[in-house]
Amino acid sequence: MKKKVVSLVAIGMLALSGCSIGQSTEKQLSETLNKMNVSETEYRDTQSKLTELEIAEQKTFTETMELTKEDVDKLRSKIGELEALLDERLALIDKEEAAMKEAGEFVKELDTIAEKASDTSSDQILKLKEVAEKRYNLHSAFIEEYKKLADIQKEFYGMLSAEDVELDDLKQKVEEVNAQNAIVQTAIREFNEATKKVNSLKEDVFSSLEQEE
Repeated sequence: MKKKVVSLVAIGMLALSGCSIGQSTEKQLSETLNKMNVSETEYRDTQSKLTELEIAEQKTFTETMELTKEDVDKLRSKIGELEALLDERLALIDKEEAAMKEAGEFVKELDTIAEKASDTSSDQILKLKEVAEKRYNLHSAFIEEYKKLADIQKEFYGMLSAEDVELDDLKQKVEEVNAQNAIVQTAIREFNEATKKVNSLKEDVFSSLEQEE
């Protein structure tokens, strides 16, 4: 289960002079977005690590499937490796979740910034706030579905070492894994689309503020 995500693009604070309303708004907005971006550092750092763990887990799973019930010791060893890799993934997901929650707390600052902006810019900033909130909510939804998937995978790994497990039960659990994985992939796509929209709106807002100078 390889997940690819789109990162929030940081927009550096432009060199400012004077003290017009537009410039002040631009500076405040840049600072808030920068705080969000910095808070998301842990989230971005987990992406490559998660991919590496998922690849290793898939490789180990393939090796496990090649073993027979007669290779009890090897089978248990491989299953132990699978469970350990899954736990590592969940630990990274917890860090990612915490980082995104921290970043999401800065969204409320956009209300104050919008109050001091011109009518046109204020509307844009409030729209930016709306899509940013949606993005963080979508990430929370992704985290919830990802953890559900991990729980089902863990159940499946446990079944592999059970002496009395039926083949039909294993097939059913595999179907559950695949179905939940499809939900996770949908959650990822929706989050990525929201991220693209946030980045696009950020560019529009800064372009508008520059025109007010």
